[in-house]
Amino acid sequence: MNFKNYFEELKRRNVFKAALAYLVVSWVIVQVASIVFPAFKATPGALRTLILVLVIGFPVWLIFAWVYEVTPDGLKKTKAVARNESITGETSKKFNQIILGALIVAIVLLAVNVYGTYTRNGPEVSDTKPDKSENYPATDAEKEQEKSVAVLAFADMSPEKDQEYFSDGISEEILNYLAKNPELSVISRTSSFSFKGKDTDIREIGKKLNANYVLEGSVRKADSTLRITAQLIHVDDGAHLWSETYDRKMDDIFRIQDEIAEAVTKNLEASLLGKEIAEVDTEAYNKYLQAKYLQNQYTKESLESADKLINEALTIDDSYAPAWLLLARIKEYRGNLNFINREEASLQVREAINKAIFLDPSYAEAHAFAGRIAVRKAEFGKAERHFKKALELAPQNPDVLILVSELPTLTIEDRIKIIKKCMELDPLEYLNYYRLGFLYFYNKEFKKALEAQETFLVYYPNSLGDHALKAEILAHLGKQRKAFETLEKEESGVMKVYGTSIVSVVLYSGTQASEAIETFKKEYGAEYPYLLAQMYAWRNKKDEAFEWLNKAYADKSPNLLQFSYDIYMENLKEDPRWKEFIEKTGIPGESSLKINLD
Repeated sequence: MNFKNYFEELKRRNVFKAALAYLVVSWVIVQVASIVFPAFKATPGALRTLILVLVIGFPVWLIFAWVYEVTPDGLKKTKAVARNESITGETSKKFNQIILGALIVAIVLLAVNVYGTYTRNGPEVSDTKPDKSENYPATDAEKEQEKSVAVLAFADMSPEKDQEYFSDGISEEILNYLAKNPELSVISRTSSFSFKGKDTDIREIGKKLNANYVLEGSVRKADSTLRITAQLIHVDDGAHLWSETYDRKMDDIFRIQDEIAEAVTKNLEASLLGKEIAEVDTEAYNKYLQAKYLQNQYTKESLESADKLINEALTIDDSYAPAWLLLARIKEYRGNLNFINREEASLQVREAINKAIFLDPSYAEAHAFAGRIAVRKAEFGKAERHFKKALELAPQNPDVLILVSELPTLTIEDRIKIIKKCMELDPLEYLNYYRLGFLYFYNKEFKKALEAQETFLVYYPNSLGDHALKAEILAHLGKQRKAFETLEKEESGVMKVYGTSIVSVVLYSGTQASEAIETFKKEYGAEYPYLLAQMYAWRNKKDEAFEWLNKAYADKSPNLLQFSYDIYMENLKEDPRWKEFIEKTGIPGESSLKINLD
């Protein structure tokens, strides 16, 4: 058979139309699958498998179209069908119908896809909603080129399912190590661990966390034997960039963490850090992880147990800086909540944090925590030195940035910038909306403050004191009725009385304002002198304001930290006593700390 006759025979047997029909129908199948599979939480590999099957099936289909023919009596080999009995012409028409139908479906799917892309990426058309880009962080699309990675909580695959503290701890240690790399944007623990125990698609996790990559894994621990599996996944297409299983002894735990962190860093094409994860006695490390797990539960009992375990760990091996930082945090929590003597706790916190920094001078989280302690003691110069060092070591670590944002000598604008950066790195930490609302309030950006506070209250509707803050914001916006309605939701007794009084002072003058001040003074003035000073200052009663400010100073009120930027105190700034009071309290002027978050 010459080529021309062979070509004519291919046409007669409808091989070309069969090929075209197969390709068009396959394309439609792939498009439909790409839409349907995510709805059923199919793995990214399922779509690749389908495409592979269709590719392999193509030559099989061509051979089938050449060898067989459809007849009224069913499939028969083409050679066995006489030319005068062949119905290839009718089969050709059917193929035409199949191709046409598939092309129509393909055009519809293409149109839907183009429209969906436009609506997702096109301009905002509604002018009724606030422009959140002004207040809140950029979306993941805007941060597409960043090397952003989320470390999910590793799953506990141990036989008894009793090693959650260990699997959580390993994940967090790897996260903390990666966060030290200035070339990486590492999502905070709060957000990453919020997906723990949930069957959430990797692509959805990446979208919610503004992360381009996800590190996930599992831990199986039995006695001194470990099996740790880890895999790095590209969010956009679900591709596994790297995966590894480690079957080691417990003594190798630090080397495993190093190897995982190094593999992630290499695959993201970031520079390797010179310093490896510090090693410590394995029994001490196990107790450290248990203590950390219990500390994160924040109950009286869990904090007491955590305190006991971390002291046991330090008795075994006192050379591990993170253990000293954990001890400092536990003592601070217990002291602040009056679970232990506050003054004794304060001394223990200082000793522990100094020890952590002595053991590891490049420990960013320890410097940041030391800065926070210095702020609480009004040692602002010392606080700035520690914060500066922490920012040099870990400029992208949200745990560091949050503590830096507490420095009252920073400008409000700088503190807002820091919180916004934290919201990029920790998008599911909704406490940041409260922090942002608080700062907007003291920057007199009341509409932005209200938006942030309302968002916070969606996630924490029973948070004590925060309905009072919302009411206060509403009062400054002149929304009298809404302010008092909001106060009805406040569950804190003292904050409800304070909120009612300060709202009345802001909205009213004369008798109503005076009565509101007297009500708060009678019930809570002795306990909260600074809050009473705010009311007197706003009413321009300077003598009374300074009287209660001095009482607040004598009581070491933590509210004094906001004195220099408190909007209620503005009437006092021209009074000579203002400068005297600032000098007495030791609150310096604007900070020299430079905030660069690029």
